Amino acid sequence: MKRIRLVCAILSTFIASGAVGDTPAAPAAPNTPAAEASIPFADHDGIYNWQVIDDRTVLIQGQNRKWYRASLMSRCFDLRFAERLGFESNPNGSFDKFSSITVRGQSCPLTSLVEAPPPPRKVKANKAAPSPTQGAASPAQ
Repeated sequence: MKRIRLVCAILSTFIASGAVGDTPAAPAAPNTPAAEASIPFADHDGIYNWQVIDDRTVLIQGQNRKWYRASLMSRCFDLRFAERLGFESNPNGSFDKFSSITVRGQSCPLTSLVEAPPPPRKVKANKAAPSPTQGAASPAQ
């Protein structure tokens, strides 16, 4: 009987502390890493677009129009100047952190692939409107 009372007392303390029940999950820490992603069907036109950020980072857009940040294991030479990239997918056809990018014959393995916001749009420079004095003919004297 004493054991039952002891167990009930421990359980009621445990429940009162909020460890059990319908308590909401604790908020994530601010510096938690993003979940790893995967681009399906990368070997069959699954990659729609890409943009180089620097020698170790590439933004990749999948056919679903989501953007992903690919972080490379080390510096990938000529990445900033490449006009085309090769995407080496897994045997199942997906592109993830175990895949690699090929630049001019150099294989650059990834360390992570996470969802990212789209890159900022480039702002086109507006043509300057001619000032009223530029196009007007000078008055005859």
